[in-house]
Amino acid sequence: MSEFNFGSLATTQATSNVQQRLKPWGIYPVKFSGARKETIKGKKDPNAVYEILKVRFDGADGYYEESIFYPKDGDEKRPTYTSKEGHEYQGASSFDRTMTFIAQVAEVLNPEGFKKMQAASAKFRSFDDVVTAFIKITDSAKGKETNLKLVGRTQNGNVVASLPKFVAINKNGEKFTCDNFVGDKLFFSAYEESKKAEYLSAKPTNMDSGENSTIAKEVDGKAAGSEDIDFESLL
Repeated sequence: MSEFNFGSLATTQATSNVQQRLKPWGIYPVKFSGARKETIKGKKDPNAVYEILKVRFDGADGYYEESIFYPKDGDEKRPTYTSKEGHEYQGASSFDRTMTFIAQVAEVLNPEGFKKMQAASAKFRSFDDVVTAFIKITDSAKGKETNLKLVGRTQNGNVVASLPKFVAINKNGEKFTCDNFVGDKLFFSAYEESKKAEYLSAKPTNMDSGENSTIAKEVDGKAAGSEDIDFESLL
């Protein structure tokens, strides 16, 4: 019995600290937990290093974290799509999405700070300047209560939470914010409600089967909030 350390009870962790992520297709009351810059090594190429801005929200039902890769050459290019009627139209670029995300979060969390950031933006010379200013003005908003809208997207055969499409390009080639994902008075459109119902009624297994293959593919831009991201394939 002398080999047993009963005193180890004093330092034994009683409960798990593992947190679950917020589920797809919900509008959740959350608190802003903060923004931070991270440097991550690639999986396929250990010598590859990627800089990422991470923004996290926590709620009673879980957390959501958005990961924004620092822009690279080509991220400013807007893709061209063809509508069902055969008309071509432009979609938002990755850079459009990144800057609109930063603007919406900053304005909701710290409106006055965002005005100062806008005024100072003429002096920004790199995306790191944008990130530094964003972190600075949102740091004082840590713990602020707000709401977060999440839809869903398919990843490796499963449906995971993601932000809705929130930026688009009009006929004049100008970007505009087409949806709010954070703040007050959030709602699902009729189309999103149908997708939510499809997700809730889907069988929990074989999520990548034919009947579920159209569920929640509305993510606009790079995937976020996943530790399983293949960085090389995304970048």
